[in-house]
Amino acid sequence: MTGRQPDAATVPFPRGAARPRSLIASWVLRVATAAALAVDAVVHWQNAPAYDGIGTTLTQGALFRADAVVAVAAALLVLIRPRPSSWLVALLVAASALGAVLLYRYVDVGQLGPLPDMYENTWQVPGKLLSAWAEAAAVVLAGLGLLTHRGAAPTRAVADSQALEVTHHR
Repeated sequence: MTGRQPDAATVPFPRGAARPRSLIASWVLRVATAAALAVDAVVHWQNAPAYDGIGTTLTQGALFRADAVVAVAAALLVLIRPRPSSWLVALLVAASALGAVLLYRYVDVGQLGPLPDMYENTWQVPGKLLSAWAEAAAVVLAGLGLLTHRGAAPTRAVADSQALEVTHHR
């Protein structure tokens, strides 16, 4: 030991620890993803009553409400617990909503089991285009989140062994 304190440039970050810049980028990505999912949720929740009459066993309005609830849950999950599994949930929620709106906008698939015939060959429904753009943005953002947060945080044992290694090299 030389008595000299190492400067910040010589002390390595523990594996999995976020540097300040990446922490800011993580928060921006998390908030943007959550905002896109929130737009999707609001549009579906507001439009749900207009679609309550479409369907028998399961109405399109009920599906819209379910999408809104799941989108809010995915948004909160990304904000509160930004792990790869959270990003995957957000990606799947956004991709399924985007896939559904594109499919039912351009293809008349009819009724599929309990799912009502949701074909609507227009973008003129209030909020439909906004929702589609928000879903597309959420797909891209959640995909980026999944790629950037794919490294899991180290376990306690790994963190302790790295701390010992840093102490040993002083």
